[in-house]
Amino acid sequence: MRTARVLLGRLAVNGREIEASYADVFVVVRDGAGTPGPNDWEVTVQAVDAADVEPGEHLLQLEGLDGTTLSGRALLRFRDGNRLLFRGDGHLAGYDG
Repeated sequence: MRTARVLLGRLAVNGREIEASYADVFVVVRDGAGTPGPNDWEVTVQAVDAADVEPGEHLLQLEGLDGTTLSGRALLRFRDGNRLLFRGDGHLAGYDG
């Protein structure tokens, strides 16, 4: 099993950019697989302002500090004012491990 963490410079939820003081995507690629499974990735966000994101499924568009561009559907698992945690709910497009 391999893991990777990509620090994010930009994050959009359903096309709406969220200004974040910190954001990352954590990815797990299981042995024998070339890409992460549908729920083998998660996004952690510390928003600058309170993030008005409803529970449920969302389309995330992510840009890493290294220029990596990723996107995928994810479920909002946790929201506490400025902190958000999304769990992947489908293919993470753009991840090449």
